[in-house]
Order: sequence, then C-alpha cells, then structure tokens
Amino acid sequence: MVMTAAQLRARVRDLMALGKLPDERPQLHQAGAGPSRLAPQSDVCLICGEPGPYATYVWSRDRVANLHAACDALWKQERE
Repeated sequence: MVMTAAQLRARVRDLMALGKLPDERPQLHQAGAGPSRLAPQSDVCLICGEPGPYATYVWSRDRVANLHAACDALWKQERE
C-alpha cells in the first residue's frame, strides 16, 4: 500500500517520538545501491515499509535506519 505524503510525515513523527528515528544527525551515512558497509541493511525502508532503501544511517547504541531518498528528504524536513 502506497502511503500519502501526510501519512509518511505522520509516520516520521511517530518514529521520532519512539526514538527509532532520532531527531539528530546520524554519526555515519552511506547512500547508493549495494550492500551497506556500515551496518546490517534492511530490505525495506524504515519509514514507508517499501523495498529498496537507498540510504543507511547509523547512530550510537546500534540504531540504524535504511531509507529511500524521498523518505529521507521528508525526515530531514520534519527535523527542521
């Protein structure tokens, strides 16, 4: 099921509130196709749940987020 922009923004805020998507810049970042060298990569985007995430972010305490470019952009907007 494809989520609307409003649903994606609400999901980002929920993930931030739960601490699963921190409201801070990641310590490490990798973008692009191929396996992540930073952390285990999920087959789905943390925000929308669709396959094929593009970016991997890593924070302390082994928190990892794999995101599509569009979902990543929404998260950055919500952090501002």
